[in-house]
Amino acid sequence: MVATRTGMTTNNITIHGDTPILVDYLAEGAANVVFSVWSKRAASTKDDDFGQPGTSTPDGVPRIDGRLRGKLLRLRKNLPFVARVIESHSHFEKEIKPLFPAGRLVEQLLCKVSPDFVKSLNDQLRRREADGLRSPRRRGAFLAEDELYATAITSMLWDDEHISCEFKPKWLTQSPSAPLGAKRCRTCALRAMRQIKDPVPPQSEDYCPLALVADDQEVLSSALKSILSGCKGAPLDLPNFVQKVRPFFHNNEIIKMLRDLQVQKDPDGIFESDPSSLDFMTAMTLRDCTMFLKIPNRDNAEAQIEARLGDLDLKTPDGNKAEYWKQTEQQLIDDGWYTATEKTTADAGGAICLLSKGD
Repeated sequence: MVATRTGMTTNNITIHGDTPILVDYLAEGAANVVFSVWSKRAASTKDDDFGQPGTSTPDGVPRIDGRLRGKLLRLRKNLPFVARVIESHSHFEKEIKPLFPAGRLVEQLLCKVSPDFVKSLNDQLRRREADGLRSPRRRGAFLAEDELYATAITSMLWDDEHISCEFKPKWLTQSPSAPLGAKRCRTCALRAMRQIKDPVPPQSEDYCPLALVADDQEVLSSALKSILSGCKGAPLDLPNFVQKVRPFFHNNEIIKMLRDLQVQKDPDGIFESDPSSLDFMTAMTLRDCTMFLKIPNRDNAEAQIEARLGDLDLKTPDGNKAEYWKQTEQQLIDDGWYTATEKTTADAGGAICLLSKGD
């Protein structure tokens, strides 16, 4: 392993322009782009070319590092509010990983990447954009070509034996800054404000995050129905599917642990906290992570649902983010989005929040 200036190790994994792999666009968020990794010969030979670094296949082709098998490649965008990979990975290893039991997080391997490799991926993004295949919200943002690192992450994609699903739990408790008597939690208040300002069709994930930690089984079922309807490979019998998954959510500690950590790391809120403090940045990271699910698609008592948290990149106050967080919170308070007293005749969807139901 090779140590970096932050003390992290790259595991000696280096990817450059002529590494014999196919890297295909898979998905992207505001800060990162995720690519699938394949052997160039996988479709034409049983030997998929992954193995011990420094060795070759019987016909002399250099093997791809076996640690990349079953992994996805994640690279950061060149945006001012996105932390460098080495900084974010260091925060993950030192601050996030110790908070959770083994097997609860999407694993990360730090890899070194060459400029020509990153440029080739940007070329791929530009082609997708030119063909109209990138979301309008993501256009114009490309990978940082001066970035030296990427992360290889656990693949939670669906396969022949599993259904896959991902969603953002968001804020699992009310914002510490919210006014007394609020009728919306922080996530529902922000959603309502955005819905009025920039109306979009309802999404399958329109549920109240507080429902995920509710004791009421019917409340939990309603939230799971919204989440699971977006699963890849989900069965047509959605009610039965919800009943299958609900006990896992009710009994699994990971969601409640995430809720408790959000409170522990930020008990005071944006107006009373230092946005550059480690605890506050960790809280904001935990409020924007993603839960990935792999659910067995057959009724097998021994088959286990796998749930991992990912997208745990460090949320820093850089790039005017701290000011954005404060302005957003102040607007939610001043314009009545928390209390459902906003001045609009349009339906902002307040009834979806558990707080509006008196819970």
